[in-house]
Amino acid sequence: MNSNDVMEREKPFINQICEKYHYDSNIQHLLYIMIPAFIIKYGASKEKLILKTFEEIQIVISNEKDKMVKAYYSSTPRKIGDTFSTKKYMVIQNYENISLVDLLDNLVHEFNHAVNSFQNEIRETPHYILLRTGLTYRAYQKEDLSFVKKHDSYILEEIINTKQTSDIINIIKGFDPKNSSVANTIYAINSETEHHYNSNSYYLQSYVCKEILNNRTFISTLENLRLSGEVYDIQKWFDNIVGKEGMYKELIQKLREVYDLEVKYSEQKIFKSMTIQKIRTLSSEILRIVDKFNHSVNYR
Repeated sequence: MNSNDVMEREKPFINQICEKYHYDSNIQHLLYIMIPAFIIKYGASKEKLILKTFEEIQIVISNEKDKMVKAYYSSTPRKIGDTFSTKKYMVIQNYENISLVDLLDNLVHEFNHAVNSFQNEIRETPHYILLRTGLTYRAYQKEDLSFVKKHDSYILEEIINTKQTSDIINIIKGFDPKNSSVANTIYAINSETEHHYNSNSYYLQSYVCKEILNNRTFISTLENLRLSGEVYDIQKWFDNIVGKEGMYKELIQKLREVYDLEVKYSEQKIFKSMTIQKIRTLSSEILRIVDKFNHSVNYR
């Protein structure tokens, strides 16, 4: 798929949504490269899905400063009559001071969540509304739409989304630098990044899971299930491959524990070495589960 052809084809659409939402030139020029990169990443068959996502989800600019959260994608439930739907938007924080590469990373990361959440987003149970974000979901009371909980699988969702963020930005880095529409943007991105870009969101968990992320059966299956929204049987699928019930749940739990320890470590003043040792121990346990999965599949 020729990137220049895709960029030219999508430019009128991008100009239209930029006019609709009054985006500034910085956002507009990033969309010129982001949307074609998403289409190249997921294939022409997903073009309509990708365009619909970018058309329906507005980027909201904020100058609020938050050291932990630079950007976020929000989808909340609402009810009109007997029908449930969602209200979606995206927020970029500290916009005036964010670097070009950080802005690109944040936009790609959050829109990748959105693209992978668009199909089969809402699931109803007798008492709850479940809203899917990629591999994970949030539960709301059906009666008053009050928030109940977020499933711990959001950690694995972030790990896979971070990997795909890197994939998409590396597609962008390979675009034709002579294309007059995006030449300056591509030059600036390549000047500020290494030859191969690695997003550092959720770095520790991604490092811990590097072996499973390199397993083609695992990653290709999860990517396909995320995009289609068929995520509710993943636990059963994983456990069947490993040959032991509860292994997927254990993997998710240990990833959550590593994340909590990582947060604790960043806030600690003393006894930091003890926290590091706990992280190492958990990492070894996670890798044992990963190794068992890897040795239980025929195709890697």
